[in-house]
Amino acid sequence: MSIRLKISLLPVCFFWFATTLLSCDKQPIGPTGPDPIVPSPASELMKIADFRALYPGTGTVLVPVGTKKIRGIVISNSANEAAGNFRLQDENGGGIYLYTVVGSPVYPIGSVLEIDAAGVGQLLLYNGDLELKNVPMDKIVTVPLSLTITPRISTCAEIIANRNTWASTLVRINNLTSITQASTNSTGTTYTVTDATGSLTVFVRAAAAITVNTAARSITGYVSIYKTTTQDATQIGIRSAADIQ
Repeated sequence: MSIRLKISLLPVCFFWFATTLLSCDKQPIGPTGPDPIVPSPASELMKIADFRALYPGTGTVLVPVGTKKIRGIVISNSANEAAGNFRLQDENGGGIYLYTVVGSPVYPIGSVLEIDAAGVGQLLLYNGDLELKNVPMDKIVTVPLSLTITPRISTCAEIIANRNTWASTLVRINNLTSITQASTNSTGTTYTVTDATGSLTVFVRAAAAITVNTAARSITGYVSIYKTTTQDATQIGIRSAADIQ
């Protein structure tokens, strides 16, 4: 090989070496940020009604290790609940009262949450209503699902009789005979709704700024229980003025 040919190959070799070295230093190209959240398969979930059945009826009970996750849609307006309180219902008709730890996000109505309470969550009666609390923030995940919940068409008497089963689930009462204001204080206003079978209370927090039409003759909302000094009072929680028609 001539000297001229050897010299002409030097730039080519240098170019190959430089491009190879630089290409090895490049980062792989791909999506950035956290992995997308994928809803759990049905095999990893239990019905909220079955989850409620873990509670024996008294005391504070730790959710057993190995308990499957629950999933439900937020059916409450956070402005009409105390801070950190949310009502969740699943498509099977069960509901639970969730009390989140301090610093947790405010979950908007319509959010679908998966909760892994195994070994950490506690079940107890709070003012007569079954509550789940002490679940760490990282064990409550918002998943990209849409769940449709159809309210049960019920009477006041049916809701009272089934309050422990229907708590934190949506109901609708038609053919009301009256809606009257019972009392008011700095926190909110209590109303009494009555049909031919009996009466229930509706508490509207001042922070929710919901106007109640007392001339309306139907109400949609979620069942809640508030234990007074003499009895367990059955209540209906509303989300907006549209729940009173």
